[in-house]
Amino acid sequence: MTDPKTQGYAESEQKTPIAGYILLLAMFVASVFFGWRALDDLQNVPKRPELLSQCAAEFVEYTWEDWGREYQGNFREAYAPPPFEPAAPYRGGKPMPVGEAPKCEFSVIEKEHGIPTIFEKYDAVNLSRDLQQTEINLSDYQNRYQIALTERIAEAERKLYDIPEIQRKLEELRKKKVELETKRDALQGEIKPVYTALMDEYRGQWRWYEFKVFLLEIVFVVPFFLLVLWGYRKLLARNSPYTIIATALVGVASVLMLRVLIGWFWSLFLARVLEDLWNIVKNIALLKSIVFYGGMVLSILIFGGAVYLLQKRIFDPRRVAMRRLRQKQCPNCQTSLDLADEFCPDCGRKLKEKCQSCGEDRWVDLPHCPNCGTE
Repeated sequence: MTDPKTQGYAESEQKTPIAGYILLLAMFVASVFFGWRALDDLQNVPKRPELLSQCAAEFVEYTWEDWGREYQGNFREAYAPPPFEPAAPYRGGKPMPVGEAPKCEFSVIEKEHGIPTIFEKYDAVNLSRDLQQTEINLSDYQNRYQIALTERIAEAERKLYDIPEIQRKLEELRKKKVELETKRDALQGEIKPVYTALMDEYRGQWRWYEFKVFLLEIVFVVPFFLLVLWGYRKLLARNSPYTIIATALVGVASVLMLRVLIGWFWSLFLARVLEDLWNIVKNIALLKSIVFYGGMVLSILIFGGAVYLLQKRIFDPRRVAMRRLRQKQCPNCQTSLDLADEFCPDCGRKLKEKCQSCGEDRWVDLPHCPNCGTE
């Protein structure tokens, strides 16, 4: 067999049948899938930081650094016996019995920062529930007020609602809503700085956890990557027909290695770099346009450059010459060489020369003499 790097390789030759390529593709997909799942399971080995309570969802602000992290959007579930039903608070004109507001089971880090004390001070759990209920009641009485006005305009004999009573109730609800919102704003003003400081420590805990996961992944992936790369180089050096199998395995190992490295570098500094760059870009309209235009140019360079390198390799002059000589054509103009000897009868290109070792004729475009084998 001929090595693709040598002059005698023809692109039309196939070392592996179509069925072999299909099987190799299946092997690649299955190997990446199971390898990816294996890396996912490694995340269960180190102890994870404890998730924040459900009550933290309202006060935590995320950055690019948190994007893609397991804890983003995941909180410890609240428990609330019986269930809270804010969607249908009225039945037959009377408030429905509403269950006890959900209680939060605070994590250790929240307790260390005094979050439960602040929640108890403002009765934060019931505050959120009461404000939501007040807004629902206010919306309901506003609808009643609209119906009452319609009845007055229509001069209906039997009226469902009394306008003065509804106005009084609306005033009470608006006043209650203002009081609750004031209390909520005071709670947020006190608790958000605490959660901001807490998140710095919380992210540190997750970075340490991710570093331990990264070390475990490296232990699993790097030996596999080095082993298949070593095997690939060995088989390639021997021009083995099994090199293509090692090539697929190198692809699998490379995908897993990229996952490990990109995930680690993202948590280490990439997220913060991108966030800083984006904060600069989004405030300058022209710069934002330049960035997107640069993205277009970069995509052209990457994909177009890949095709260029592929075409450059396929249409290398030595490869082109070999393909044409095998078809008994001039390497330069593709004229048939059936009537040629040392020169092309059409373009006059020299085809053969004397070998400096044995003195016999050899092809100019071939690397070795066909008579003595001298390079």
